[in-house]
Amino acid sequence: MKNKNKKNFGFTLVELLVVIAIISILTVVSLASYTSAQVKARDSERKSNLDAVSKSLMLYYNDMGKFPSLFVFGNKTVGFTGADGMVYMRETPLDPKNSNGYIYVYKVSSDFKKFNLFANLENKKDSQCQTVPYQVNGKSFCYGISSSNTIVDPSQF
Repeated sequence: MKNKNKKNFGFTLVELLVVIAIISILTVVSLASYTSAQVKARDSERKSNLDAVSKSLMLYYNDMGKFPSLFVFGNKTVGFTGADGMVYMRETPLDPKNSNGYIYVYKVSSDFKKFNLFANLENKKDSQCQTVPYQVNGKSFCYGISSSNTIVDPSQF
C-alpha cells in the first residue's frame, strides 16, 4: 500500500534525460554558428588588411612615381616606409591565421607601375572568392586586389 502522505520532490530520470538532450542540441547549434562567425570575421579582416595595404601603396606611388619592388608583411617594427623616411603604414599586417596557405602575397610589374595583392579566404562560398583560384608562385589564392590601372591577373607579372 502506498503512503499518500509522502510527497515526491525531484525529477524523474526521463525528465533529466530530456533536459540534457535539449541542452546538447542547443550547444551544438550555437557552436556551429560561432565557428561560422569566426571564419567570416577572419575573412573580413583579410579584406580590410589588403585594402589598407592597397591604399598605402597608392600613397607611396603618388609620392615616388612607382610602386615598391618589395612589400614585407608582418613588419611591426618599421612598418612600410619610403626611402625618405615617410611612414605609409606603421605596422604591416599578417594574415589572421598566417599558416597553411593563409598568407598575403604582393606582386609588382617589372616597370613598377602596377601591383596585385593576394590572399586566401576561408569561406570559399564568399562572393569575392574566385572559383578558379589565382596561381601565384606555385600557390593558389581565391581573393585578389589590384592597383587601379590594372586587373587582378598574376600572369601579367
